[in-house]
Amino acid sequence: MCRSVGYAVIVASVLTACGRGSSSSGGSAAGEKAFQLDCQGSATNTSGQVYCVRTDTRSGDVLKIDMTKLPISNGPTGAAAGPAGRYDTRCVAINMAERSDFACIRLNTESGELMLVNLQKVDSLPR
Repeated sequence: MCRSVGYAVIVASVLTACGRGSSSSGGSAAGEKAFQLDCQGSATNTSGQVYCVRTDTRSGDVLKIDMTKLPISNGPTGAAAGPAGRYDTRCVAINMAERSDFACIRLNTESGELMLVNLQKVDSLPR
């Protein structure tokens, strides 16, 4: 009995978390985002890594992102104006004993294009 209740609690927690993520990130309905981006960090005292995946919300295809192969911004990241929700940015901090890293990736939610944002070269707010 306890094992069944434990599994039910785990399943309910996962479904609740998935439901929260899909309401803010879009789905497959018309006008929703075609692609989603999720990033998490993993660190020990001596090393850290950012892990990102891109999901095609139309087919369910999930791809791991190799951040070493992404194009890197070299200034402002703005593009031609389009519909709201075209771009999404995810940032992750990695904290280790001796240093920390911070990375941001911009996703075009229509085409799936990804770009690593060089934070040293983008404008700041307030101006």
